[in-house]
Amino acid sequence: MNAMVGDAGDFSTNGFNVNNPDYTQFFKITQILQPVDIFVFLDEHPDSINDGYFLERDYYLEWHDLPATYHNSATAFSFADGHAQLHRWREPDTYRPAAPDAANLPILLPSSQKQDLEWVLDHMSMDRN
Repeated sequence: MNAMVGDAGDFSTNGFNVNNPDYTQFFKITQILQPVDIFVFLDEHPDSINDGYFLERDYYLEWHDLPATYHNSATAFSFADGHAQLHRWREPDTYRPAAPDAANLPILLPSSQKQDLEWVLDHMSMDRN
């Protein structure tokens, strides 16, 4: 589940998520001004499943959690307005096969390969201000 949707427990006790303090933590569906643009659920890569909280941080150029690529280099997302879509990834560091020793996260990205990460960040939340 998108870490920026719902109550994030200790991470959001001050009304914002300490992991992404410049972005809105959506506590209610009515807070999402463009629900067609914000995902709630996604397929997560099996090597990064360690909790129910899919998180990317806006200030790092790295995959903290990794989307799954079960659908021919694409991930299934469900959005706050109820629609679902497959999003196909473009960067090779985004689609990795499952590995016995896991994905070795976080995955640092060169600045030339940030297009996929930016797409996820753009669909996780919006600026608080």
